[in-house]
Amino acid sequence: MLYIKTPKGEEAPIVTNNVTIKESLGSLSTIEATFYAVDANKYGKPTSYVRSQYVNNHPAFTMISPFAEIVEKGQRFYLQQPQIDDSTDPVTVTLSGIQIAKQLHWKYIGELCKGKVIKYTKTEIIKTRITEQVPYKTKTGAIKYKSKSHIEKSTKQVPAKKIDDKIPLSKLLDFISSGTKIEFKYQAGDEKLANKTYSYPDGFGKGYADQLLKKLSQDFDFEYKFDNLTCIIAKKLGNEDSFYFVDRVNCQKINKEENYSNITTRITVYSNPKKTRKASVHKSKNSTKKFKSKSHKEKRPAYKKERKQRNDRTSYKKQYQKKVISINGHPVTSTTKKKTTHGVQYERKFTYTSPLVANTGYPVIEAKTVYLKSNLSEAELEAKAKSLVHDSPQVTFTVTGTNFKAFSKYCGTVEIGNQGLLMLLNGDKAQKARITAIESHPEDDETANEITFGTFRTDPISYQLRQQREYEALADSYRDLNDDVYDLAINDDDFLDLVDDNDAMRNHVGNWHVINYNRIVKNKKKIAANEAEIETLKGEIAALQASLTTKK
Repeated sequence: MLYIKTPKGEEAPIVTNNVTIKESLGSLSTIEATFYAVDANKYGKPTSYVRSQYVNNHPAFTMISPFAEIVEKGQRFYLQQPQIDDSTDPVTVTLSGIQIAKQLHWKYIGELCKGKVIKYTKTEIIKTRITEQVPYKTKTGAIKYKSKSHIEKSTKQVPAKKIDDKIPLSKLLDFISSGTKIEFKYQAGDEKLANKTYSYPDGFGKGYADQLLKKLSQDFDFEYKFDNLTCIIAKKLGNEDSFYFVDRVNCQKINKEENYSNITTRITVYSNPKKTRKASVHKSKNSTKKFKSKSHKEKRPAYKKERKQRNDRTSYKKQYQKKVISINGHPVTSTTKKKTTHGVQYERKFTYTSPLVANTGYPVIEAKTVYLKSNLSEAELEAKAKSLVHDSPQVTFTVTGTNFKAFSKYCGTVEIGNQGLLMLLNGDKAQKARITAIESHPEDDETANEITFGTFRTDPISYQLRQQREYEALADSYRDLNDDVYDLAINDDDFLDLVDDNDAMRNHVGNWHVINYNRIVKNKKKIAANEAEIETLKGEIAALQASLTTKK
């Protein structure tokens, strides 16, 4: 039943069959309801018109207000865009709403969630310069003293702490849902996701809660959907083998659409960022004060005439040799470091090219370079790069038809994320697909629902082989078509027979796929039973052999 509920708790039913609910994988569901409303007080006496559904909807019309809820079969939607057309009699009202989990967008998180603090001890190296007075003898035989220094090293254990940038998913979900009514649950079998970690060196936060949840789904590679205020998280939503649609058998029409515009075949990904100084000159802590020592001085010629004959004036200048003593006492040539680019640099880089470039002649289509702030291993970086390349076409199937609900008992379980098989009329085999969107009309049994399916991302080699098989099948069909055209030109009767045979073949193919699917399931059960029986016989034979050995 459809009704409206105000923030104060007042409720009123809405009588209409024009209700549409749209569900989409990765998005909040929406609802749209259109109805008519009229005020019964404007009539002096009750009439059949006044007692109609238009009058029943008038209380709901008066409850339209901000943050009112539209409730349909237990699912709550916030009223967002009411449209009232009073140019007609009765008044036409259209209510649009979004799932109540929209509350997650009401919270802006200005803080950062960081990992736990790890305490440890580190070894600190202490360097001390020791200066001594060393005696030496001059040329005249006198004893004098000069200063001589050396470095002594010692170690010391000091307490230290650091922040772990690996944060578990459970902590991040509690962080974004704190102070809200949203509750997170895991789909059965996916409870291990709670302990999965991801690297956030700069912390996680500073954004709207719903946007942060979407970022988490991308980083941790999970999917989610809402059941009112409960968010269900799963590695992959839905169940396998939930439906089996055959074109014109248990649905009226299956439409197929392919999109090649978003194909990319190469991407470069950076990770493990590190910060560098703005200054390009290295100011080493391990270097001491620089000094200049005169190495030698070239003797000037004694006579002015000889000096005039020398054109190289630089030979008269004093020449110095620059030396720097490091903290460990060994001389180095320079304390100047090569210039580096200031800002952020990345330790890891991986460029992935799709195998379709070499195997099928696909062009190299560069995707936008991705810079990750996380610290990833080589294997994790490679897996991330592969997931960001879209080298297979986007294929979408849509099941529509007026008889869809009539065949609902043969359709299986239709829910977002469920997986199953689709069989097109001209297809050579069933295509595995997944439900990505549902458009339903819960208040109207005459209007057909519409389901949108998306195919899985296939292995490039498998996709190439499938494309080759489809090409060969198309070539065979073209040759058969030419033969049929030739035969039809000879005899018109053959044409009529061919049409009848073609229709019969189509009906037979559709029915055969349904029957064959059931046979496959039965055969699998028989094989399992036979294998169990064989194992039992093997056990009996082994026991018999053991008894014979004992008697001997």
